[in-house]
Amino acid sequence: MKKFFSYFMISLCLLGTSVVTSCSSDDDDKDESLPELKFQSDAAIYQLEGNMEDIQYIELTTAGNYIIQYNGMAPSSSVSMKNFECGTFTKVDNSYQLEGKNTTLKIEPSGAGYTITLGEKSYTAVKVGSIASFTKENQMEKICRSWRVKKVYANISSSVLKNPVAVTASNSKELLKKLNDEYSLPYFVELDYICFSNTYKYNDRLSYVGKTDDSIKRSVWQWNNSKIILDESGEQINVTFEGTTMKFDHKTLDGSTTIEWGYEFTATPVRIK
Repeated sequence: MKKFFSYFMISLCLLGTSVVTSCSSDDDDKDESLPELKFQSDAAIYQLEGNMEDIQYIELTTAGNYIIQYNGMAPSSSVSMKNFECGTFTKVDNSYQLEGKNTTLKIEPSGAGYTITLGEKSYTAVKVGSIASFTKENQMEKICRSWRVKKVYANISSSVLKNPVAVTASNSKELLKKLNDEYSLPYFVELDYICFSNTYKYNDRLSYVGKTDDSIKRSVWQWNNSKIILDESGEQINVTFEGTTMKFDHKTLDGSTTIEWGYEFTATPVRIK
């Protein structure tokens, strides 16, 4: 079976990527709490108007990431890196320093809309979308941040297999290598890092940016009673939290064969470039 999502990926040279994390072990994760969402009030999607560079949207996330969307991409599908830029931002007074671009972003109210200043160029814009509602019960606030993969696993059992297959790896590429293409994982998502937005757009779906060590994509996600739906597959992945750890778990029954795969992520200020 073809690995899900693989045809959406493109090659990307990742320069200057750094990860900062305070977690030293799984036991540490159990005793820690997820940090507050620092940029909750800044999260928004702005649609730019009448510009010559075809910048369609600028998005800021609660996790401190910016996404600049180009070329009128279809927002409800996975796209190549040429259609967007993504990185982290820091806020100084009312300006945002976009790391990776070494550019300052300013957003100022202007009449019924906004004036967007990106570097030395200015644009008019309107705010689109709406912020997702967070409650302790639905746990949605926990997921809207940046995550780094620390473990991925696959378990395959069947009456026709002499021995069940149980594979664990530190990343998705290593896991698939261990499986040697002998077994497929339905709806498997290849990830090393992922950053979730909390701003609704695109038919009540939110956006995310995910990457491996040699590819990156932007697509959409939905939340449904502690389950996440990535892209437009409709397949629901179980999500649980433990300290600063988030766990994905997916199980498929295909005849007499049970296929299970999952991830463990740790919350981290990831720089996705």
